[in-house]
Formats: sequence, C-alpha cells, structure tokens
Amino acid sequence: MNEYLFYTTEGQTEAPNENYEVENCQMLGRAKGCDATDALNRLLKENSWILEAGFNPSEFVITQLLTEEQRVDIKTIVDYLWPNEKQNYGSNRDKDNHIFNTLKRLKDL
Repeated sequence: MNEYLFYTTEGQTEAPNENYEVENCQMLGRAKGCDATDALNRLLKENSWILEAGFNPSEFVITQLLTEEQRVDIKTIVDYLWPNEKQNYGSNRDKDNHIFNTLKRLKDL
C-alpha cells in the first residue's frame, strides 16, 4: 500500500502572534491506499469532519510518501546492482545516460 499526505490552501489559519497575517496550507491528514484516489476515499471515510468543515477534495494537494517498506525494497535493489553497475560505469563512454547515475541518486537517499 502507498501512503499519501493531504493538504489544502483553502481556509485560514493564524500565526501564534496574532499581529501577523499568514497565508499557508492546512494539513488535513495522511492515509494509505492502492493509489491516491483510494487513499482519499479512506481519508474522507475516517475523517468526516473534513467535508463537514467545507473543504473541497478537488482543491486538495496530494503528495505520495515513501513508506519504510518501499525504502527497504529500493535499498535491496540498489545494493544488489551497485557493484556490477559501478564497474560497468567506469568503462562506459556514455556516462551521462548510464543507469549507474540513477542508482547513485537512490543510494544517496
């Protein structure tokens, strides 16, 4: 299952110091689902206050999070491929488009 954050620019919030007017986002919650639509349906089902408060789901910003299980899977794949691709990278003339660059970015996560 994937995990998502849901937030919106709808509504208003206040800064701790009431002398300041602040425009910011409101975090509505996080939910898991097979995809963003499934997670949104779960979020709304488990948090009826969101619709009751007047928030419009079409205005939500949805960001997928990387779950711990997904991180472990990526690390397993990178660690498996790393030695061979690092060796191939050294002898490859087209280094800009080599898969090793992608593996390095993932390894650095």
